[in-house]
Amino acid sequence: MNKTVHALRLTAVVAASMAMVFTAAGSSSASQFNSFCEAKEVCIYRDSNLNGAWIDHQYADPNYWNNTWTVIYPEESTNDRASSLDSWDPNWKVRFFTNSNYGGSWQTLPEYGRANSVSYNDQYSSHCWNDGGVGGYSQCDF
Repeated sequence: MNKTVHALRLTAVVAASMAMVFTAAGSSSASQFNSFCEAKEVCIYRDSNLNGAWIDHQYADPNYWNNTWTVIYPEESTNDRASSLDSWDPNWKVRFFTNSNYGGSWQTLPEYGRANSVSYNDQYSSHCWNDGGVGGYSQCDF
């Protein structure tokens, strides 16, 4: 009987371990600043037509000053250097601002929106998401 209990416990531990491995392997989520444009992110490009260095954002950012490009120019700040934008978010609009803390002139990308040439070239300093009132939550009002 003791061997049976031990075998059952071992089987349960192995099954639980395998379930955790398969769950972890099967789940994927976007990860900010990992150099990939993924679902629920927006990518900001240094050059027009989604070319050159880029950075991927998953959250609002009130100030680009401390951000650097994740690819090509890792030492260069992204502040005032955006030339094209690509939103991979299916539910939220993204607004880009020429000043930090969501101020100044702005441009809005719709869900899954793309701007091969931005309205204010090399001037963006912050951005935030807005669900358009659908979910009742916004990172900033617009």
